[in-house]
Amino acid sequence: MAIWGADVEQLRTLGTRLQSGASEIEQQRINLSRMLDSTTWEGPDAKLFRSEWSSTHTSALNQVIQALKDAGTKATQNANEQDQASR
Repeated sequence: MAIWGADVEQLRTLGTRLQSGASEIEQQRINLSRMLDSTTWEGPDAKLFRSEWSSTHTSALNQVIQALKDAGTKATQNANEQDQASR
């Protein structure tokens, strides 16, 4: 006989850690952006890097942040559903 389901506490822990990871990445994105903004750096390379950072790199980080938040929410929802189904 197969058993379906999950360890609810482990699933909740996963949800919390996914949310925490999203927050850590978000804080690092903010810190790096501030550092870049306050760095004295002029010229074409600086302009190109800042442009890439503000468009490509921050966009990619924002997508990762959102994916982790969504996964954390889903894991927590699944834990709650599993908990309700087990009662």
